[in-house]
Amino acid sequence: MREMFTDVLSVVAALSIMLRCSISMGMMMHCHYASALSSHPSASSAAMIQSVGQSSRLNNAFIIRSSSRRTASARPFCRSSSLLVCVHNNDDDASDIINSQHEDDSSMHDHHHEHQLSATRALIQPHFPFPLDTWQLHAASSILSRHNVIVCAPTGSGKTVVGEIALRIALTNNTKGIYTTPLKALSNQKFGEMQRVFGVDKVGLATGDVCIRRGAEVTVMTTEVYRNMAWKARDGGETFDDAERSKEENNNNNLSFNSIVVLDEFHYMGEKGRGSTWEESVIFNPPNTQIVSLSATLPNAHRLASWMTSVTGRQTDLIQANGARPVPLRYYFATKRDFAPLFKDEDAGPGAPNGLLGLRGDGVVMNNSMSLNNKNNNNKSTKKKKTLGNSKAAALDDAQISGLSQLPIGLHLNPILQQSAERQMASIDRRIQRIIQQQQQQYGSYNDKYNTGSSAISAREQRKMKENMLKAELRKSVPSISTLIQYLRDHDLLPGIFFIFSRKGCDTAAEVLCDSFKSKEEEESSNNRGDNNRRKRRKNKLLLKGRGRRSENREWDLNQDDELLAMVQDDDGRNLRADLLDQLLSDEFDAAFEDDSSITGDEEANDDSFLSEKNLRQYSEIGLLNYDDVKKVAYRVLAFNEGNPEIAFPEGVVEQLLCGIGSHHAGMLPAHKAFVETLFRLELMKAIFATETLAAGINMPARTTVICSMAKRGDLGMNLLETSNMLQMAGRAGRRGMDTAGSCVIAATPFEGPGEAITILTNEIKPIVSQFTPSYALAVNLIDRGNGRLDLARSMVEKSFGAWESRQRELDLQEAMMSLDSQDGDSIPEEQFLNALQLTLEKELLEVKDGTSRTGTSQSKISKLTSLVDVLSNGKKLKKVSKQYSGAASILELEQSTLSYLELEYRALEKENDPNLPSELMDVDREELVNEIKTQRQRVMKGQREVNNSLLSMIAKVANNRMRDDTDGTLRKALATTRLSHEESPTTFIEGAPLEPGELNAYIKVAPKNNRKPILDQTTASSSDESEDETWGQMEALLKVLQAYGCLTQSTSVKDEVQYSVTPGGKHVGSLGMDNSLWVLSALGGAWDVAYESAELDKFQDHDDPLDDYDIEEIEERSADEKHGSMPKPQIEADTLIRELCGLDAGEMAGYVSSLVVDAPRHAGSAVESFTKLTSKQQHVVQAALVSLERLVEVQRRFGLDDSIGKCQLELTSIDVFTAWASGESWSECLTMSGLAPGDLVRILSRALDALRQIANLPYIPARGLDGTLQVESVGVHPTIRSLCKKAVVEMDRYPVKDDFPFQQNESDESEEDQDSGTTSEVEDEEDIEIAVDG
Repeated sequence: MREMFTDVLSVVAALSIMLRCSISMGMMMHCHYASALSSHPSASSAAMIQSVGQSSRLNNAFIIRSSSRRTASARPFCRSSSLLVCVHNNDDDASDIINSQHEDDSSMHDHHHEHQLSATRALIQPHFPFPLDTWQLHAASSILSRHNVIVCAPTGSGKTVVGEIALRIALTNNTKGIYTTPLKALSNQKFGEMQRVFGVDKVGLATGDVCIRRGAEVTVMTTEVYRNMAWKARDGGETFDDAERSKEENNNNNLSFNSIVVLDEFHYMGEKGRGSTWEESVIFNPPNTQIVSLSATLPNAHRLASWMTSVTGRQTDLIQANGARPVPLRYYFATKRDFAPLFKDEDAGPGAPNGLLGLRGDGVVMNNSMSLNNKNNNNKSTKKKKTLGNSKAAALDDAQISGLSQLPIGLHLNPILQQSAERQMASIDRRIQRIIQQQQQQYGSYNDKYNTGSSAISAREQRKMKENMLKAELRKSVPSISTLIQYLRDHDLLPGIFFIFSRKGCDTAAEVLCDSFKSKEEEESSNNRGDNNRRKRRKNKLLLKGRGRRSENREWDLNQDDELLAMVQDDDGRNLRADLLDQLLSDEFDAAFEDDSSITGDEEANDDSFLSEKNLRQYSEIGLLNYDDVKKVAYRVLAFNEGNPEIAFPEGVVEQLLCGIGSHHAGMLPAHKAFVETLFRLELMKAIFATETLAAGINMPARTTVICSMAKRGDLGMNLLETSNMLQMAGRAGRRGMDTAGSCVIAATPFEGPGEAITILTNEIKPIVSQFTPSYALAVNLIDRGNGRLDLARSMVEKSFGAWESRQRELDLQEAMMSLDSQDGDSIPEEQFLNALQLTLEKELLEVKDGTSRTGTSQSKISKLTSLVDVLSNGKKLKKVSKQYSGAASILELEQSTLSYLELEYRALEKENDPNLPSELMDVDREELVNEIKTQRQRVMKGQREVNNSLLSMIAKVANNRMRDDTDGTLRKALATTRLSHEESPTTFIEGAPLEPGELNAYIKVAPKNNRKPILDQTTASSSDESEDETWGQMEALLKVLQAYGCLTQSTSVKDEVQYSVTPGGKHVGSLGMDNSLWVLSALGGAWDVAYESAELDKFQDHDDPLDDYDIEEIEERSADEKHGSMPKPQIEADTLIRELCGLDAGEMAGYVSSLVVDAPRHAGSAVESFTKLTSKQQHVVQAALVSLERLVEVQRRFGLDDSIGKCQLELTSIDVFTAWASGESWSECLTMSGLAPGDLVRILSRALDALRQIANLPYIPARGLDGTLQVESVGVHPTIRSLCKKAVVEMDRYPVKDDFPFQQNESDESEEDQDSGTTSEVEDEEDIEIAVDG
C-alpha cells in the first residue's frame, strides 16, 4: 500500500510541476507525460519528476484565481519568483489561469489544472472523513511540488488539515516531519491529535519541559526548540552509508532526514519579543526541508512569500482562503436593552457570508454599496457617533465623517441600534429642557426689552451637562453577565466563550453568574415554600473537597505518597495522575455514570451528598446543564478532588462547574485549566470566562464568542483592540460540523459603543513587521556554523525580513519613479502632476505607518492618509470628489456674493438720512439688515468649513507640507511644469506658491482618470537602511563582548579576513536559550572579563570592594599565589564565585538560578528585605555575582550594546520560594510564601526548572583547577555546578509542576567525580540525558 501511495504521489507531483511550465513547453511535456503515464513504472517515477522539475523553473510566477463571489484583494506584483495562488473556498467554481503566454491555450491550462486537482483529491481525500476545500487541495499540490507554502486562512477554517497533509507526504517519502507551535499547551494538544492520526509510536514531543520520542517520524515541538535545532543543522545534501545513516537518525538534533516543517501560527512572527524566533527558523531552515506556514489572514502575506523564496532558495506558494468561512460568522451588539445585529447588512462583516461587501477586495460587492459622502446615510452615522462612543468619536463633525467614511452602506450601523441611540439622546435632551425650564421658573421672566430667549444655564454648561448625562447613560446601557447569558439562551447561542482582559474579571464574572442562578432559585423557593434556611443547607451540602480533605487528613502532604505521584500523559499531551486518566477523560468513565450501581448506598441515602439525585437535579434546574451533564461533571469533580486533595477545587468553583460555567486564565493551575478545557470540549460547560490567551491557538471552538471589552491596557494606556486580536477572538465562534453559523457578540462598555466596534472590525489588519534581534547565542552559533568567518553572520542579518523589506521598498520606489518618467512623454502635464502627487501621498502614508514622518504618527492620521490615497488611486472616486468640491466651492462663492451685497446695502443705508422717514422705521430696517448679515456670515463660515474639510483641501495641505519641508523635489517640479503649461494664465501662481484646492480641482478635471491605480505597495516596512546597519552594529558589539569574555578567540586572518574560534565557554553560551546567555554563564563563574575591559571599575571599587564584606581574609589565604601573580582581578572573582556556588546544596542552587531568569513580580518588595530571607551561602553568592554583573554591564556599555539585548538581572524577590520548593516544602506552603496566583507560581517554577535543565544539559567540559593558573579563554560551567542543577531538577520536578522524563537513570555521582578530577575516563554521553530546551 505504501508503494502504491508513493507512485501516485509521484504522478501528482509531476502533474503539479507541469502546470508551472510555459505553454509551449507544457504542450510537449503533456504528450511525453501522457505516454509515460500509460506505462508508468514506479522505479522511474522519481526520475521523471526530476526531469520535469528542471523545466518548471522557466516559468514560476503566475496567479491562479477562482471565480468566486468574493473578490481577491488586488495587490501589486512583487519582483520575486514566488508563486501567488489566490484560491477560494468554492469547489464548484472553475479556475482561470491568468498571465498565460497564449490566450488560445487557456483551455489546455484549465484541463491540466482540473486534472491536477482531481489527482490530488484522489490521493489525499481518502485520509479525511470530510470533503477537502479547494484551497486545501491547492496547498497539497504545492507541497507535492516540493515548494514552500504559506497558508493564510481565517481562524477555524481548517489550516491544521494542511499541516496534517504535509506530514503525511513526508512519511510517504520515507522522511520525517516536524510540527511546531508557539505554546507548550498547544504543543501538548497537537501531540495528542497527531498520535491519534499517525499512531502513538510514530509521534514525539519536544518542548521546554518534556521530551518524548524526540526524533520520531513526526515530532511536535515549540518553535523555539526547532529554531535551536536549525541553528546547528547541517546544510543538507549529505550522503551516508547504512551505518552512518543509522547513527545520524539516532541523533535527535539532526535535521538531515527531515523533509517538512510545519510552522503553525506563523503570524506570531510579528509579535514583539518572540517574533524573531519564527524569522530565524526560516532563515536557518536547512535546504532539504520544506516550510509549510499556517497563519491567520495577513495583509502582507505576499511579501512574506517573496521573502521566504529569496531566503530559502525554494519557490514559495501563497495559498489564501479568501472565500467564505466554512462556518460563517455573524456579529451582534448587546446593550442592557437591545440585542441586535451590529451591521445594517446582517450577513456583513469579517468572515460573514457577504464579507466586507467589497471593502479592500473582501466579500460580495453590492450595487451602490459604496458611500463616500451620502448625506442621508452619513447623517445617520453622524447621529450615531454623537450618541454612542467616546468623546473623540462625538467630536467628529459632519465634514470629517463624510470625508473619511469609506464604508459600504451594508457596514453602517444597524438601524435598530441607531434608533435606540437616538431615543437615548432624545431622552437626554428632554431632561435638559426640563432643567432649563425649572431654572427659568426659579429666576422668573425677563422684561421684553432684555428677553432674548436665553436660559439661566449657559450653552457651555448645557454641553457639559449633556456630556455627563451621556456618560451616565452609557454606563447604564452596559449589559450584565446575567443579561448576556439570557440573550444567548434565548437565541440558542450557547456554548460561548466570554473574553475578559482581566484574570480577576474572569473569576468575578463566573462567581457573579453562579450567584445570580442561586438567587433566582432561592427567590422562587421563598415564594413557594417560604424561607426555610435553604442557603444554610446549600452551604453545608456543597463541600465537594473529597474525602481526602476531611479534618483527619488536613495535614496530608502530597510529597508523602509516591504512588499518587505517578504521572502519565493523556491523549491531549497533558500530565495527569495515572489513577485519574481513565476516569476523567475516557468514555468508560462516562459509561459508568449511566450505571446507578456506581453510586454507593450511603451516597444515595444522604441528601447532603452532592451526588444525591436531589442536588444534581437542583443544579440542572438553575444552571445551564441538563441532569445527565450535571451528573457527569459531578463525578469528574469528585474524582479530581479525591485524587488531588492539595489542589482540589474550592466550594465556589465546584458550584460554578455544576452550573455549567467556569473561568480560564494564566493565574489558574495547569491541572485546573486542563480540567476546564476538557469539560468545554465535551460540551459539559456552556459558558467560560477567559482571557485572550484562549484565542491564541488552543482548540476550544464554541458556538459564540462574547467580547466584553473593546479596549485593552497597553504600554501607553488604554487603547482600542487591534483588528487582528478582535478577529482572532471572534474566529473561535462556529464549530465546523456542529454549527451552521458562528456568532460574535460585542457588549457595550461605559466607554465604547457600536461605532468603535465597527471601527475595529473594518480597520485594515496591520502587516507583520520584522522583530529580528541578535543575541549572544545566535552570534556564537553563526560563528560556529560559518567556520569562524563573519560572512555567514553578515549574510544572515541581511536575510532578515526587515532588511529584505528595506531593500524591496527602495526597489519599489525606484520602479515607480522610472514608470512615471517613462509616462511623461505619453501623458499631459496635469496627469503627470496627479501621478507625482499620488506617489507623494503614498510615501507619506508609509512614513506615518513606520513612525518616520516629520509630522508624527497616529491612528487618525493613518486613516486620513489612507482615505486620501484611496481617492487618488481610484478614478471614479477622484471624479466624484472633484464634483463635490466644485459644488461646495460654487455654494461658497454664491454665499460670499450674497454677503457682499448685503454689506454694500448696509453701507448705503448708513449714508442715507431721509428726514421725511421716522427714526423708528429707520432703526427697524437697520436691525433687520444687521440680522440678515449675521445669518449670511454664518452661512459663509459653514461653506468655508465644508471647503476646508473637503478631501481636496486635505490633499493640498499634505502636498504643501511635503514641498515646504523640501522632502519631495519631484512634486515641486511637476507642479511648476503644470503651471507653465497653462498659457492662458502662466503667472497665476508664482513659483513656490502653495497648491490651492481650486487649482488642484482644475487639474483633476483636465487629467484622464480611467487608468488610475496604486503605485506603491503599502505593506512594506521603512525604506531606511538604518535598521539593517543598526542590527549589524549590534551583532558586531555582541562579538566584541564575547571576545572580551573569552568565548571567542580571534585567530590569524586570511587575506585580511577576521577568523574566530569558539572556546568551551562560547559553546556553553550558544547552548543556552536565555535572553542573555552570557550573563547566565558569567553568574555561574563560567565566563569573565578575560581582556579586562572593565578595569575602569576597579578605580572606584578599591576603597569599597564588596568582597570585603565576607571572609576576605579566608579568600586571600586560599588565593595568595594568584594575587601575587599576574592573574587579573576578574578571574579571581570568577574563581571565588565558583567556590561559593560549589558550596551550595541543590535547593539553594535552584533559588539562585531562578534569580537569573525569573522576572520580578508586579508588587515586589524591597531588595534589602528579600536579601535577608536568603541563606548565608546564598548571600555570599549574590554578593559575588553582583561584581560580575557590574563588570558585564560596563563591558557591554563600552562596546555600545543595546540595553534590551544585554539585559542582566539578579532578582532576589522569590529566591526563598524556589529554595523552599526545591528543598521539599509542600505546594500549599510555597503558595502562601509567594503570595502569587497558583498559575503564576507554576509558571515561574517551570521557567526556573527549564533554566536548570538547560544548565544541566550543557556539553561536558572537564573541570579547570582553581590553582591560580592564568586562563586566556572561558571554560564554561563547572561540572559540580551542573551536577547540582541536575539534582535541583529532580527535587523541583514534582506535582503540580512535575513533567515526565527529566533525566535518564544512567548518570551517577561517581562519573561526575571522575570528570571533576580530570581523569581520562570516558566523558558522559550527553545525548542520552538531553532534554528539549525552549529558547
